[in-house]
Amino acid sequence: MTQNAVPTAYRHAAYFAPAPGSLAWLLGTQWLGRCPHSGQTLPQPSPPGWEPDAFAQRTRDPRRYGWHATLKAPFVLADDCSPSTLHAGFSQLAAALGAPFTLDLALAQIGNFLALVPRQPCAPLQALADACVRQLHPFSAPLPPSEIERRSRGGLSGRQHDMLTQWGYPYAMQDFRFHMTLTGNLDGLSDAQIAQLVQHATRWFAPLLSDGLQIDALSWFAEDAPGADFRYVERFGMAP
Repeated sequence: MTQNAVPTAYRHAAYFAPAPGSLAWLLGTQWLGRCPHSGQTLPQPSPPGWEPDAFAQRTRDPRRYGWHATLKAPFVLADDCSPSTLHAGFSQLAAALGAPFTLDLALAQIGNFLALVPRQPCAPLQALADACVRQLHPFSAPLPPSEIERRSRGGLSGRQHDMLTQWGYPYAMQDFRFHMTLTGNLDGLSDAQIAQLVQHATRWFAPLLSDGLQIDALSWFAEDAPGADFRYVERFGMAP
């Protein structure tokens, strides 16, 4: 176990996150205003013409979860599972995932928020996400019926409801969509303000949009208490 691991964490998640200290890490954590590795608050690059508080408000929701893309959504540990058992599961999974690969990125508006997404379908990425869901699922506690009912109120398709019941998350397998979230909802912003955000994000993340993102590891994040900020626990490199 690493010094960042806390046995009493409320929930755990499998993310893709760039290596702490890398350019991809620094760009994303500065944009969101928090480093989930150190726990430090970071100064944010507000768009021209925006008040810092306004930009901080628009990035508040993704800031809590940390700079990441979800592979296995946050889950409570099963009663018969310990953090050290989960650690072994992460290690075994990462060792079997195959070689790292580069993902070409685009900036997109998904529903009502901005995110970095794959420029085109990527079979290795889909295989990675599927493996995380399947192989880490035995470590997670079943969702209680009340939680399944609550999460089903958003108008899930039949297939998504089945995946929620089976895997604890509706947007898995065929409905998985890799995204690194940049903002919370854009409600109340004018078209001009959204265009400013898009232009600013395009400039800020230009190195990733031009060179791609190296997918080379799984990252274990944890939420120590309900509603707490998610924090980095450990990174598990994929076999070269």
